[in-house]
Amino acid sequence: MKKVLPYIFFFITLHLFAQKEANIWYFGQNAGIDFNTNPPTALTNGALNTLEGCSTFSDANGNILFYSDGITVWNKNHAIMNYSNGNPANNLKGNPSSTQSGMIIPKPGSATIFYLFTVGDNQNPAFDLYTIDMSLNGGLGELIDENNDGAFFVDLATPTGRKSSWTEKVAAVRGTDCNTFWVVSESGNSFFSYKIDINGVNTTPIVSIVNNSVSNSRGYLKLSPDGTKLAVAQQALSPGFIMYSFNASTGDVSNDGISLINGGDGQAYGVEFSIDSQKLYVSTTSGFRQTLNDPPTTYKLFQFDLTATDIPASKFKIKEKTGFRGALQLGPDGRIYATVPLAYSDPNGFATSLDVIENPLESAVNIIYTDNAINLNGRLSTQGLPPFISSLLLPINLTDSATGNTINNQTLQYCVGQNHIIIPDTVVAPNPPIYEWTFDNGTGGAPVVIANTVNLTLNTLVLTDAGTYKLKVTYTDTCGNVTTLEGTFIINVFEAATATQPTDYFFCDTDNDGFNSFDLQADKNAEILNGLDPTIFEVRYFLSQVGANTNDNANALANPYTNPTAFSNQTIYARVHNKNAPTACFETTSFTLAVTGLPIAQTPTTYNICDDTTVGTDTDGFINHFRLDTKDTEILGALDPTIYSVSYHTSLTGAQTDNTTD
Repeated sequence: MKKVLPYIFFFITLHLFAQKEANIWYFGQNAGIDFNTNPPTALTNGALNTLEGCSTFSDANGNILFYSDGITVWNKNHAIMNYSNGNPANNLKGNPSSTQSGMIIPKPGSATIFYLFTVGDNQNPAFDLYTIDMSLNGGLGELIDENNDGAFFVDLATPTGRKSSWTEKVAAVRGTDCNTFWVVSESGNSFFSYKIDINGVNTTPIVSIVNNSVSNSRGYLKLSPDGTKLAVAQQALSPGFIMYSFNASTGDVSNDGISLINGGDGQAYGVEFSIDSQKLYVSTTSGFRQTLNDPPTTYKLFQFDLTATDIPASKFKIKEKTGFRGALQLGPDGRIYATVPLAYSDPNGFATSLDVIENPLESAVNIIYTDNAINLNGRLSTQGLPPFISSLLLPINLTDSATGNTINNQTLQYCVGQNHIIIPDTVVAPNPPIYEWTFDNGTGGAPVVIANTVNLTLNTLVLTDAGTYKLKVTYTDTCGNVTTLEGTFIINVFEAATATQPTDYFFCDTDNDGFNSFDLQADKNAEILNGLDPTIFEVRYFLSQVGANTNDNANALANPYTNPTAFSNQTIYARVHNKNAPTACFETTSFTLAVTGLPIAQTPTTYNICDDTTVGTDTDGFINHFRLDTKDTEILGALDPTIYSVSYHTSLTGAQTDNTTD
């Protein structure tokens, strides 16, 4: 797997959070999930009920602060938040039918001030800004009139250069300058980037004009976690999905759009980047389905490899099934979550669970897509999931030095006796970071600190080493902000496999057709397992070492196995693996399988030798230097001496039984 580390290193130094601000999601019809558990668990206490747009934000410990559907703001107690004048905050200018009805940004340098950008739908396009002070109302927060003009919001609807009404899109990412964010929305053929810093929101945007104009406002807008790419979807056939370059220093969107989805791929809606910013995902629908009475639509999910020379050509369809449009959202665990309803506004067509892309960093052919992965415990997801500041979700990358693979949020299979070194990405900071590795064996006790080193060394693993490992790195970044980064992985430990080399298998084919059916499982398993428990370990047979190493089903031998060529001599490769961890705990060996015909011995010429004095006299009839093997060639005749051997006996019985003493 390729890894572009410089971007990750760079943004680690700019991360101001503890990574848990995205741990609570509320969406759909009173649905929610909690990422403070692994795997995330369903929440049923949410007050939000939306067809599409929603936004949430938690504190550094993963506790919900507030959430919104674009019209109403709810506090952590799920009650409607008030304006500071005492009125309920249930008349905001966003809309829950907007694809992305809101985005929440913490004010840099403040522990209490948050900005809520709201987005209207295509019937009432609007882009507005609200300020929330969480120090008010006993920590439950209130919307404040930051400009003291009695409006309680800022209308962002009249920026210079705007060509048409706002679309239903908003995205955010950390800026390269210290303590800055960029919030981006789109209107017509222009992108508008608003900078947020310690002084607040600069309401004069950076305007980037591009060649492609939005013809349908529906569809997600996302920025990559590393801040270099912007992808925008619109529910239209062409151009349906375009990716641009983004400058996180200036807020500019380059006019270098690459069209990625058109025509037969469907109408683009959900968009998401992998956490390493190297893979891009988009979901599409084949049309609009209002209710279940309308004809079904087709849901498709595609991956693009952003490291490819030809990115459009890297398109790979990950999933296709019956379904309507739905969001894609990167989770704090590095997985990508998908909602796939069956219809737009029919509750019977809403989803009772979320699907998951389990390993979005992988190449397309290795992607694991799990349908109905997260049950919502009776609640329903519709089309939307809450968007977040994309760089908020950057973890500290953890790598297994043995494989070079990123292992964040992975469940790993290791074997008893193995050694592994886990290496985190380098953290660049003015002072040395503090590292804390903890281990939780899952028995209910508190996690145990097992190391304070940069790398984690796991030597001679045993079964009791199975559990959850977490790294917490605390440091002060170059901007003077105290930052905590975390990375987690799970280890399962299994008994190691051994493969004992068996004796070669020579078979004499008495009917002389050169073929035989071999039950290798019955004939060789016991030898190869050599005492290993066959209920735990499995033996498989292959014709190549590569097949045995990869456990390639296409190259595995059927049982029974018939040699393909008459009188063949083959090398058979045996693989022993732990049935519970077949890809991790295995060993191979090999043996020869030879099929020979019934040999016909040729009668040699008489062996004549003169009596001499080596034993007794030259007339006593005894001699001790007969070389019977000089007759081997005569006896074998046309038989292959590499396959057949000759032995000599003093009796017919001895020859028939290959008795070494007769």
